[in-house]
This record gives sequence, C-alpha cells and structure tokens, in this order.
Amino acid sequence: MITIRYKLYIFFSIVCILMPIAATIYGIWDSKQPKVGPIGNGPYPFEPPLSFIFCFITGVVNLPVAIIRYRKYKQGENKDKD
Repeated sequence: MITIRYKLYIFFSIVCILMPIAATIYGIWDSKQPKVGPIGNGPYPFEPPLSFIFCFITGVVNLPVAIIRYRKYKQGENKDKD
C-alpha cells in the first residue's frame, strides 16, 4: 500500500513536467492558426501563463526527490527481508 504513494509521487512529478510542455506546444500551435470572422485574422503572440512555469518547476524539483525517496524505501524493504 505504501509503494503506491511513492509511485504516485513519481507519476505526478512527471505529469507536472509534461503537462505545461504539452499546453505550451498547443498554445503556440493555436496561435499560428488563421482566425476568421469576428475573432479576427492573423497570429497573436502566445505567452505561457505563470502557472505553467510554476507547475514545470515543481515537477522538475520534485522528480529527483521522489526517485530518491522511492529508492530509500526499496532499500529499507530489502533490508527487512534479509
């Protein structure tokens, strides 16, 4: 049951890294699409929101921590079996 916690920690750290990257790529792609009608036409500059940047930094900082904590847990689990 406890291993699920460590695996989820790693999973959500990876999600925090990949989600802002995917959203930024989509935003850039969408800004290059021609707009017609009342919206107007032509590209508009895309700036990633500050939340994307903080989410990415959180994922980058927490991923090594999550991996280290998981390895320590696995080492402790192996010592208990010996």
